[in-house]
Amino acid sequence: MKPGIHPELFKDAKTTCQTCGTVYLIPATIKEQSVEVCRNCHPVYTGKAQKEARGGRVERFRKRMAAGKQ
Repeated sequence: MKPGIHPELFKDAKTTCQTCGTVYLIPATIKEQSVEVCRNCHPVYTGKAQKEARGGRVERFRKRMAAGKQ
């Protein structure tokens, strides 16, 4: 590999989540960075928002079915 063309790797770079404020120390090419959503607060990993979304669809379906029976 050519010397001097690769970025410097910081082994304990500070990554901060803007949503929940969790701080991670992970390898990165910059010392400090921030992310909007992390694994502690992302809906896919927590499952909170997906259940709410499903409930809304079911309720809309029930309303349509009730309106169709009348």
